[in-house]
Amino acid sequence: MKMIIAVIGSEDAEDLVYELNQNSFFVTKLSTVGGFLKKKSMTLMLGVEDSRVQEAISIIKKMCGSREQLVYTPPTMAGNCCPTVNMTVPMNMKTGGSTIFVMNVEDFQKF
Repeated sequence: MKMIIAVIGSEDAEDLVYELNQNSFFVTKLSTVGGFLKKKSMTLMLGVEDSRVQEAISIIKKMCGSREQLVYTPPTMAGNCCPTVNMTVPMNMKTGGSTIFVMNVEDFQKF
C-alpha cells in the first residue's frame, strides 16, 4: 500500500475530489497555504493499493493542470516617489498544477 500526498490549488480541489471518489479513491482534505504567493491550497491524502497508484496520479494530473495567471507585484524600487500613485507591476506566473509525494505505508488499519 502507498500513501499519496498531493498539494493542489484550492480552485481544483472540488472537481478533483469528485473525480477521485467516482473512481473509488477515498480522500482526506487538509486546507493549506502556499509559501511564495500565499495562496490557499489543498493537501489531499490518499491510501492507495500499489496496483492503483498510477491510476490515481493520472487523475490528479488530468484534473490539476498548470496555467498562467496575471499577478500584480509591488515595484522593486526603494521608496515610492509618488505616494498617491499605485505602481504595481503585472507579471505572468505559472499557477495551478500539483506536487505529488508517494510513500510506502508500513501498516494500515481501519476501524
